[in-house]
Amino acid sequence: MENIYDLIEKIRVRTAMYTGESKLSNVRSFLDGYTFAINEGSEIEGFLSNFQGFHNWVAKKYGFYESTAGWQNMILAIELGLNPGEISWGNYSSNATDAQHKASVETFFELVSEYKNA
Repeated sequence: MENIYDLIEKIRVRTAMYTGESKLSNVRSFLDGYTFAINEGSEIEGFLSNFQGFHNWVAKKYGFYESTAGWQNMILAIELGLNPGEISWGNYSSNATDAQHKASVETFFELVSEYKNA
C-alpha cells in the first residue's frame, strides 16, 4: 500500500472480509492496527498522508464542537439521526441496527473520497 487511501479503497470492496463486520468501530480498529504495524518512523507520515486531519474535518462538516469522539463515532451518530450538539456519548450507539452500521460504513467511504479530493 502506498498510502492509507489505497488501503481504504481496498477494504471498501469487501469490508467485512477485512474487518469481521461492517461496523465503523471495526474499520477504525483495522486501520489503526495496520498503521501501528507499519509504524517505522518517517514511513508512517507518508502512509498517513493528510488523513490525520479527517477527525477535525468530519467534526466541522457535521457541526460537532470538537473531534475527540473520533470520526467513527461522529459518522455513526449522524447516521442515527442524532443532533451533534446534544449527544451523550455514553451508550449512544446501543440501539443501532445492522443497517445503520452498514450505512455509516458507506458514508465513511464517501466522506473519505470527499476529504481526499477537497
